Amino acid sequence: MKKIAVFTSARSEYGLLKPLVVKLKDEKSFSVSLLVGGGHLSHEQGFTIQEIIEDGIEIKAQFPFLINDPSTAAVSRSNGLFQLQISEHFLNNPYDLLIVLGDRSELIPIVSSALLQSIPIAHLSGGEITEGSTDNQVRHAVTKMSHIHFPATEIYKENILKMGEESWRVCVSGEPGLDIIPTLNIPSKEDFCTSYKLDSSKPILLATFHSETINNSIDEAFITNLIEKFISETNYQLLFTASNTDIGGIEINKTIENLASKYPRITFVRSLGKINYYAALSCADLVLGNSSSGLIEAQSFNIPVINVGTRQDGRLQNQNVLNTQTDINQIIEAIKFVKTESFKEKYYNQENIFGDGTACEKILAYLQKADWENLLFKKSTF
Repeated sequence: MKKIAVFTSARSEYGLLKPLVVKLKDEKSFSVSLLVGGGHLSHEQGFTIQEIIEDGIEIKAQFPFLINDPSTAAVSRSNGLFQLQISEHFLNNPYDLLIVLGDRSELIPIVSSALLQSIPIAHLSGGEITEGSTDNQVRHAVTKMSHIHFPATEIYKENILKMGEESWRVCVSGEPGLDIIPTLNIPSKEDFCTSYKLDSSKPILLATFHSETINNSIDEAFITNLIEKFISETNYQLLFTASNTDIGGIEINKTIENLASKYPRITFVRSLGKINYYAALSCADLVLGNSSSGLIEAQSFNIPVINVGTRQDGRLQNQNVLNTQTDINQIIEAIKFVKTESFKEKYYNQENIFGDGTACEKILAYLQKADWENLLFKKSTF
Protein backbone atom coordinates (compact mmCIF):
# COMPACT_ATOMS: atom_id res chain seq x y z
CA MET A 1 0.00 0.00 0.00
CA LYS A 2 1.40 3.37 -1.06
CA LYS A 3 1.17 6.17 1.49
CA ILE A 4 0.04 9.40 -0.18
CA ALA A 5 -0.13 12.85 1.43
CA VAL A 6 -2.38 15.52 -0.08
CA PHE A 7 -1.85 19.12 0.99
CA THR A 8 -4.38 21.95 0.99
CA SER A 9 -4.14 25.46 2.41
CA ALA A 10 -6.92 27.40 0.64
CA ARG A 11 -10.62 27.05 -0.09
CA SER A 12 -10.03 27.24 -3.84
CA GLU A 13 -7.58 24.34 -4.08
CA TYR A 14 -9.54 22.18 -1.64
CA GLY A 15 -12.57 22.38 -3.92
CA LEU A 16 -10.42 21.18 -6.82
CA LEU A 17 -8.66 18.46 -4.79
CA LYS A 18 -11.65 17.05 -2.92
CA PRO A 19 -12.90 14.67 -5.66
CA LEU A 20 -9.39 13.32 -6.09
CA VAL A 21 -8.97 12.76 -2.33
CA VAL A 22 -12.29 10.89 -2.23
CA LYS A 23 -11.30 8.79 -5.25
CA LEU A 24 -7.92 7.88 -3.77
CA LYS A 25 -9.45 6.98 -0.40
CA ASP A 26 -11.76 4.51 -2.15
CA GLU A 27 -8.76 2.77 -3.74
CA LYS A 28 -7.41 -0.06 -1.55
CA SER A 29 -3.86 0.20 -2.90
CA PHE A 30 -3.44 3.69 -1.46
CA SER A 31 -3.44 5.10 2.06
CA VAL A 32 -4.29 8.81 1.91
CA SER A 33 -3.45 11.47 4.51
CA LEU A 34 -4.89 14.98 4.18
CA LEU A 35 -2.59 17.75 5.43
CA VAL A 36 -4.39 21.03 6.15
CA GLY A 37 -3.01 24.44 6.98
CA GLY A 38 -2.74 28.12 6.10
CA GLY A 39 -5.94 29.86 5.09
CA HIS A 40 -8.11 26.94 6.19
CA LEU A 41 -7.26 27.74 9.82
CA SER A 42 -7.80 31.48 9.47
CA HIS A 43 -11.04 33.15 10.56
CA GLU A 44 -10.15 35.96 8.15
CA GLN A 45 -10.47 33.38 5.35
CA GLY A 46 -13.67 31.87 6.76
CA PHE A 47 -12.14 29.06 8.87
CA THR A 48 -12.74 26.68 5.97
CA ILE A 49 -11.30 23.69 7.79
CA GLN A 50 -14.87 23.34 9.05
CA GLU A 51 -16.00 22.56 5.49
CA ILE A 52 -13.45 19.73 5.31
CA ILE A 53 -14.64 18.35 8.64
CA GLU A 54 -18.28 18.52 7.51
CA ASP A 55 -17.32 16.62 4.35
CA GLY A 56 -16.25 13.77 6.60
CA ILE A 57 -12.67 13.68 5.30
CA GLU A 58 -10.21 12.73 8.02
CA ILE A 59 -7.43 15.26 8.58
CA LYS A 60 -4.03 13.74 9.33
CA ALA A 61 -2.34 16.95 10.53
CA GLN A 62 -2.96 20.69 10.83
CA PHE A 63 -0.35 23.40 10.25
CA PRO A 64 -1.23 26.83 11.74
CA PHE A 65 1.54 28.76 10.04
CA LEU A 66 -0.31 31.80 8.71
CA ILE A 67 0.78 35.16 10.14
CA ASN A 68 -1.97 37.70 9.47
CA ASP A 69 -0.45 41.16 9.25
CA PRO A 70 -0.25 43.65 6.37
CA SER A 71 3.56 43.80 6.16
CA THR A 72 5.40 42.67 3.04
CA ALA A 73 7.29 40.15 5.20
CA ALA A 74 4.15 38.35 6.43
CA VAL A 75 4.06 35.73 3.67
CA SER A 76 7.78 35.00 3.92
CA ARG A 77 7.58 34.66 7.70
CA SER A 78 4.53 32.40 7.41
CA ASN A 79 6.25 30.16 4.89
CA GLY A 80 9.36 29.98 7.05
CA LEU A 81 7.27 28.79 9.97
CA PHE A 82 5.57 26.24 7.74
CA GLN A 83 8.94 24.90 6.57
CA LEU A 84 9.81 24.06 10.17
CA GLN A 85 6.44 22.43 10.81
CA ILE A 86 6.23 20.33 7.66
CA SER A 87 9.83 19.09 7.76
CA GLU A 88 9.21 17.76 11.27
CA HIS A 89 6.00 16.10 10.09
CA PHE A 90 7.78 14.41 7.17
CA LEU A 91 10.50 13.21 9.53
CA ASN A 92 7.94 11.34 11.60
CA ASN A 93 5.58 10.38 8.76
CA PRO A 94 7.35 8.96 5.70
CA TYR A 95 5.21 9.10 2.55
CA ASP A 96 5.56 7.49 -0.86
CA LEU A 97 4.09 10.55 -2.60
CA LEU A 98 3.04 14.13 -1.89
CA ILE A 99 0.26 15.62 -4.02
CA VAL A 100 -0.05 19.41 -4.35
CA LEU A 101 -2.08 21.65 -6.63
CA GLY A 102 -1.50 25.05 -8.15
CA ASP A 103 0.74 27.95 -7.35
CA ARG A 104 0.22 29.18 -3.79
CA SER A 105 3.49 30.43 -2.26
CA GLU A 106 3.22 27.98 0.64
CA LEU A 107 3.89 25.18 -1.85
CA ILE A 108 7.54 26.25 -1.87
CA PRO A 109 8.25 25.16 1.74
CA ILE A 110 6.31 21.91 1.48
CA VAL A 111 7.70 20.72 -1.86
CA SER A 112 11.26 21.75 -1.01
CA SER A 113 10.99 19.85 2.28
CA ALA A 114 9.60 16.80 0.47
CA LEU A 115 12.36 17.01 -2.13
CA LEU A 116 15.11 17.19 0.48
CA GLN A 117 13.53 14.36 2.46
CA SER A 118 13.26 12.06 -0.60
CA ILE A 119 9.48 12.13 -0.96
CA PRO A 120 8.31 12.14 -4.61
CA ILE A 121 5.99 15.01 -5.54
CA ALA A 122 2.98 15.04 -7.88
CA HIS A 123 1.96 18.51 -9.06
CA LEU A 124 -1.50 19.31 -10.45
CA SER A 125 -2.21 22.37 -12.63
CA GLY A 126 1.39 22.96 -13.70
CA GLY A 127 2.49 24.47 -17.00
CA GLU A 128 0.05 27.37 -16.69
CA ILE A 129 0.95 31.03 -17.10
CA THR A 130 -0.16 33.97 -14.93
CA GLU A 131 2.32 36.71 -15.64
CA GLY A 132 0.57 39.32 -13.50
CA SER A 133 1.50 37.70 -10.20
CA THR A 134 4.37 35.96 -8.45
CA ASP A 135 2.27 32.79 -8.58
CA ASN A 136 3.80 32.33 -12.03
CA GLN A 137 7.31 31.86 -10.67
CA VAL A 138 6.09 29.73 -7.77
CA ARG A 139 4.24 27.40 -10.12
CA HIS A 140 7.26 26.87 -12.37
CA ALA A 141 9.53 26.33 -9.37
CA VAL A 142 7.16 23.65 -8.06
CA THR A 143 7.16 22.01 -11.49
CA LYS A 144 10.94 21.66 -11.45
CA MET A 145 10.90 20.19 -7.94
CA SER A 146 8.11 17.73 -8.81
CA HIS A 147 8.39 14.20 -10.18
CA ILE A 148 4.92 13.67 -11.68
CA HIS A 149 2.80 16.27 -13.47
CA PHE A 150 -0.95 16.38 -14.06
CA PRO A 151 -1.62 19.47 -16.22
CA ALA A 152 -5.11 20.44 -17.32
CA THR A 153 -4.50 20.74 -21.08
CA GLU A 154 -2.17 19.59 -23.86
CA ILE A 155 -0.78 23.13 -24.16
CA TYR A 156 0.20 23.09 -20.50
CA LYS A 157 1.82 19.68 -21.03
CA GLU A 158 3.95 21.16 -23.80
CA ASN A 159 5.02 23.98 -21.48
CA ILE A 160 6.15 21.43 -18.90
CA LEU A 161 8.10 19.48 -21.51
CA LYS A 162 9.83 22.70 -22.56
CA MET A 163 11.12 22.99 -19.00
CA GLY A 164 13.07 19.77 -19.51
CA GLU A 165 10.69 17.31 -17.86
CA GLU A 166 10.55 13.74 -19.16
CA SER A 167 7.40 12.94 -21.14
CA TRP A 168 6.57 9.75 -19.18
CA ARG A 169 6.16 11.88 -16.06
CA VAL A 170 3.43 14.06 -17.61
CA CYS A 171 -0.24 13.01 -17.80
CA VAL A 172 -2.86 15.44 -19.12
CA SER A 173 -5.79 15.00 -16.76
CA GLY A 174 -7.92 18.14 -16.78
CA GLU A 175 -8.91 19.89 -13.56
CA PRO A 176 -10.26 17.38 -11.00
CA GLY A 177 -12.59 19.95 -9.46
CA LEU A 178 -14.72 19.84 -12.59
CA ASP A 179 -15.43 16.12 -12.10
CA ILE A 180 -18.02 16.62 -9.38
CA ILE A 181 -20.09 19.40 -10.97
CA PRO A 182 -22.62 17.06 -12.67
CA THR A 183 -23.15 15.09 -9.44
CA LEU A 184 -23.58 17.94 -6.95
CA ASN A 185 -26.90 18.56 -5.27
CA ILE A 186 -26.83 22.33 -5.73
CA PRO A 187 -29.43 24.43 -3.87
CA SER A 188 -32.08 26.13 -5.97
CA LYS A 189 -31.79 29.83 -6.71
CA GLU A 190 -34.61 30.60 -4.29
CA ASP A 191 -33.03 28.60 -1.48
CA PHE A 192 -29.60 30.07 -2.13
CA CYS A 193 -30.91 33.64 -2.19
CA THR A 194 -32.87 33.07 1.00
CA SER A 195 -29.74 31.76 2.75
CA TYR A 196 -27.71 34.85 1.82
CA LYS A 197 -30.54 37.42 1.99
CA LEU A 198 -30.54 38.12 -1.73
CA ASP A 199 -33.54 39.00 -3.88
CA SER A 200 -34.01 36.20 -6.41
CA SER A 201 -35.93 38.53 -8.74
CA LYS A 202 -32.97 40.92 -9.16
CA PRO A 203 -29.68 40.33 -11.02
CA ILE A 204 -26.72 39.01 -9.04
CA LEU A 205 -23.06 39.71 -9.66
CA LEU A 206 -20.60 37.26 -8.07
CA ALA A 207 -17.22 38.90 -7.41
CA THR A 208 -13.83 37.88 -6.05
CA PHE A 209 -10.80 40.16 -6.16
CA HIS A 210 -7.28 39.19 -5.15
CA SER A 211 -4.36 41.57 -5.04
CA GLU A 212 -1.95 41.65 -7.97
CA THR A 213 1.35 40.73 -6.39
CA ILE A 214 3.26 42.52 -9.17
CA ASN A 215 2.53 46.24 -9.73
CA ASN A 216 -0.66 45.95 -7.72
CA SER A 217 -3.58 48.07 -8.91
CA ILE A 218 -6.29 46.14 -7.05
CA ASP A 219 -6.27 48.12 -3.82
CA GLU A 220 -8.70 49.76 -1.39
CA ALA A 221 -9.23 52.81 -3.58
CA PHE A 222 -10.01 50.73 -6.67
CA ILE A 223 -12.45 48.48 -4.80
CA THR A 224 -14.19 51.47 -3.20
CA ASN A 225 -14.57 53.38 -6.46
CA LEU A 226 -15.73 50.26 -8.31
CA ILE A 227 -18.43 49.40 -5.79
CA GLU A 228 -19.72 52.95 -5.56
CA LYS A 229 -19.89 53.09 -9.37
CA PHE A 230 -21.88 49.85 -9.40
CA ILE A 231 -24.27 51.10 -6.74
CA SER A 232 -24.96 54.34 -8.62
CA GLU A 233 -25.10 53.04 -12.20
CA THR A 234 -26.38 49.43 -12.08
CA ASN A 235 -29.13 47.48 -10.35
CA TYR A 236 -26.95 44.46 -9.54
CA GLN A 237 -26.78 42.84 -6.15
CA LEU A 238 -23.09 42.37 -5.40
CA LEU A 239 -22.07 39.09 -3.76
CA PHE A 240 -18.39 39.22 -2.77
CA THR A 241 -16.25 36.36 -1.50
CA ALA A 242 -13.05 37.10 0.38
CA SER A 243 -9.64 37.78 -1.09
CA ASN A 244 -6.93 35.23 -0.40
CA THR A 245 -3.87 35.44 1.88
CA ASP A 246 -1.63 37.31 -0.56
CA ILE A 247 -0.19 40.65 0.54
CA GLY A 248 -3.01 43.20 0.22
CA GLY A 249 -5.80 40.66 0.74
CA ILE A 250 -6.57 41.80 4.28
CA GLU A 251 -7.07 45.40 3.11
CA ILE A 252 -9.34 44.33 0.25
CA ASN A 253 -11.53 42.30 2.61
CA LYS A 254 -11.82 45.10 5.17
CA THR A 255 -12.80 47.56 2.44
CA ILE A 256 -15.56 45.30 1.09
CA GLU A 257 -16.80 44.49 4.58
CA ASN A 258 -17.05 48.20 5.47
CA LEU A 259 -18.90 49.00 2.25
CA ALA A 260 -21.27 46.05 2.81
CA SER A 261 -22.31 47.63 6.10
CA LYS A 262 -23.07 50.85 4.22
CA TYR A 263 -24.89 49.51 1.14
CA PRO A 264 -27.70 46.89 1.49
CA ARG A 265 -27.07 45.61 -2.06
CA ILE A 266 -23.61 44.32 -1.08
CA THR A 267 -23.18 40.94 0.57
CA PHE A 268 -19.74 39.90 1.80
CA VAL A 269 -19.13 36.21 2.57
CA ARG A 270 -15.64 35.08 3.53
CA SER A 271 -16.22 31.62 2.10
CA LEU A 272 -19.32 30.15 0.50
CA GLY A 273 -18.02 26.59 0.57
CA LYS A 274 -17.82 24.61 -2.66
CA ILE A 275 -21.49 23.62 -2.94
CA ASN A 276 -22.78 27.13 -2.24
CA TYR A 277 -20.10 28.63 -4.47
CA TYR A 278 -21.30 26.45 -7.31
CA ALA A 279 -24.87 27.42 -6.40
CA ALA A 280 -23.78 31.06 -6.74
CA LEU A 281 -22.31 30.31 -10.17
CA SER A 282 -25.53 28.63 -11.22
CA CYS A 283 -27.80 31.51 -10.21
CA ALA A 284 -25.64 34.62 -10.73
CA ASP A 285 -25.88 36.67 -13.90
CA LEU A 286 -22.15 37.18 -14.26
CA VAL A 287 -18.78 36.80 -12.55
CA LEU A 288 -16.40 39.69 -11.93
CA GLY A 289 -12.86 39.78 -10.55
CA ASN A 290 -9.48 38.19 -11.12
CA SER A 291 -9.88 34.73 -9.60
CA SER A 292 -8.76 31.64 -11.52
CA SER A 293 -12.20 30.16 -10.84
CA GLY A 294 -13.70 32.57 -13.34
CA LEU A 295 -11.44 31.21 -16.04
CA ILE A 296 -11.59 27.54 -15.09
CA GLU A 297 -14.96 26.69 -13.54
CA ALA A 298 -17.48 29.31 -14.68
CA GLN A 299 -17.78 27.95 -18.24
CA SER A 300 -19.31 24.76 -16.84
CA PHE A 301 -22.21 26.92 -15.57
CA ASN A 302 -22.75 28.89 -18.80
CA ILE A 303 -22.06 32.21 -17.09
CA PRO A 304 -20.08 35.16 -18.53
CA VAL A 305 -16.93 36.36 -16.77
CA ILE A 306 -15.19 39.74 -16.70
CA ASN A 307 -11.55 39.19 -15.82
CA VAL A 308 -10.02 42.39 -14.45
CA GLY A 309 -6.37 43.42 -14.53
CA THR A 310 -3.18 41.45 -15.05
CA ARG A 311 -3.24 38.73 -12.38
CA GLN A 312 -4.31 36.02 -14.84
CA ASP A 313 -2.33 37.27 -17.85
CA GLY A 314 -1.21 34.37 -20.03
CA ARG A 315 -3.63 31.73 -18.69
CA LEU A 316 -5.81 29.92 -21.21
CA GLN A 317 -9.42 31.08 -21.24
CA ASN A 318 -12.80 29.73 -22.19
CA GLN A 319 -14.95 31.74 -24.58
CA ASN A 320 -17.08 33.11 -21.73
CA VAL A 321 -14.26 35.39 -20.50
CA LEU A 322 -13.85 39.06 -21.42
CA ASN A 323 -10.69 40.82 -20.23
CA THR A 324 -10.54 44.43 -19.04
CA GLN A 325 -7.98 46.70 -17.46
CA THR A 326 -8.46 48.07 -13.95
CA ASP A 327 -10.51 50.86 -15.49
CA ILE A 328 -13.92 51.24 -13.87
CA ASN A 329 -15.65 52.78 -16.89
CA GLN A 330 -14.28 49.98 -19.07
CA ILE A 331 -15.63 47.41 -16.61
CA ILE A 332 -19.10 48.99 -16.67
CA GLU A 333 -19.12 48.86 -20.48
CA ALA A 334 -17.90 45.26 -20.38
CA ILE A 335 -20.83 44.28 -18.17
CA LYS A 336 -23.23 45.56 -20.81
CA PHE A 337 -21.39 43.70 -23.57
CA VAL A 338 -21.20 40.27 -21.94
CA LYS A 339 -24.98 40.28 -21.50
CA THR A 340 -25.59 40.63 -25.25
CA GLU A 341 -26.77 37.71 -27.35
CA SER A 342 -23.73 38.02 -29.64
CA PHE A 343 -21.37 37.38 -26.71
CA LYS A 344 -23.55 34.62 -25.28
CA GLU A 345 -23.47 32.76 -28.62
CA LYS A 346 -19.68 32.43 -28.29
CA TYR A 347 -19.68 30.39 -25.09
CA TYR A 348 -23.13 29.01 -24.31
CA ASN A 349 -23.12 25.20 -23.99
CA GLN A 350 -19.52 25.00 -25.19
CA GLU A 351 -17.13 22.43 -23.71
CA ASN A 352 -14.89 23.56 -20.87
CA ILE A 353 -11.29 23.50 -22.14
CA PHE A 354 -10.03 22.65 -18.64
CA GLY A 355 -11.58 19.21 -18.43
CA ASP A 356 -14.25 16.72 -19.42
CA GLY A 357 -15.07 15.39 -15.96
CA THR A 358 -12.66 12.43 -16.02
CA ALA A 359 -9.58 13.97 -14.38
CA CYS A 360 -9.64 11.78 -11.26
CA GLU A 361 -9.93 8.61 -13.33
CA LYS A 362 -6.89 9.60 -15.38
CA ILE A 363 -4.81 10.49 -12.32
CA LEU A 364 -5.75 7.27 -10.54
CA ALA A 365 -4.95 5.16 -13.62
CA TYR A 366 -1.53 6.81 -13.91
CA LEU A 367 -0.67 6.30 -10.24
CA GLN A 368 -1.68 2.65 -10.36
CA LYS A 369 0.83 2.03 -13.16
CA ALA A 370 3.53 4.50 -12.08
CA ASP A 371 7.20 3.51 -12.00
CA TRP A 372 7.44 4.12 -8.25
CA GLU A 373 11.01 2.81 -8.00
CA ASN A 374 12.36 5.47 -10.35
CA LEU A 375 10.28 8.53 -9.46
CA LEU A 376 13.11 10.25 -7.60
CA PHE A 377 15.65 9.77 -10.41
CA LYS A 378 14.90 12.68 -12.71
CA LYS A 379 16.67 13.29 -16.00
CA SER A 380 16.55 16.54 -17.94
CA THR A 381 15.67 16.63 -21.63
CA PHE A 382 17.32 19.96 -22.43
